[in-house]
Amino acid sequence: MSDTSTVTATAPGLFARALGIIVSPADTYRAIVATPRPVGILFLVCLVMALAMGGPQLTDAGQRAALEAQVQQMERFTGQTVSPDQYVQMERGAAFGAYLVMGSLFIFIPFMTVLFSALYWAFFNIVLGGNATFGQVLTVNAHSQVITALGALLGAPVQVMQGTFSQAGPFNLGALAPMVDPAGGLALFLGAVTVFGLWQSISCGIGMGVLYKRRPLGIIIGLLLIYLGITALFTVGLSSVMGGN
Repeated sequence: MSDTSTVTATAPGLFARALGIIVSPADTYRAIVATPRPVGILFLVCLVMALAMGGPQLTDAGQRAALEAQVQQMERFTGQTVSPDQYVQMERGAAFGAYLVMGSLFIFIPFMTVLFSALYWAFFNIVLGGNATFGQVLTVNAHSQVITALGALLGAPVQVMQGTFSQAGPFNLGALAPMVDPAGGLALFLGAVTVFGLWQSISCGIGMGVLYKRRPLGIIIGLLLIYLGITALFTVGLSSVMGGN
């Protein structure tokens, strides 16, 4: 059950909430579930993610890195080398890639946050008998995205300095499998699992535990399994497609 009537303190401001999710998640979640406000934090997350992921592509080095990553991905999918004409066309489109990435994040992030919040709400309320509102669940899930935004923000300068580009960023588990086939399922899976993705699942689990007055460990384990399962589903599918070429 969710009972937030005992929380009487004024909810912290936007930036205080964002910082609180990083340094003191449990206390911050206790403060925000009483007055659900997901819109502002979602906008902040989208803005940070857009600047972190699209901003580097506004530079020459970032555009080259993104272009090379796109070329490698296309060659893996098709099993054929990108022709000079194709490369020129992709090079022309790279100038607009940053704006496409930045704009799409303002659609993708809210959509996925609302979708998973609806699934969480249905499970905890219908299956487990909780009574939290959808707005409270959405607030918890939206605030947990601060961790993902932090990962993108810290990863952007690293990728610029390294001259590399990937959606997962540099803080992934790919280094755990240095000797395996880089196009294989295991390498793709580890490369897609990020430290901040794991942290975000843990943070969300803490928030859901606070909201529903449940011990967070079981929830955290469940959310971690969901994160790893979805990542495995996409990477194994990608590996199968590439392996078939």
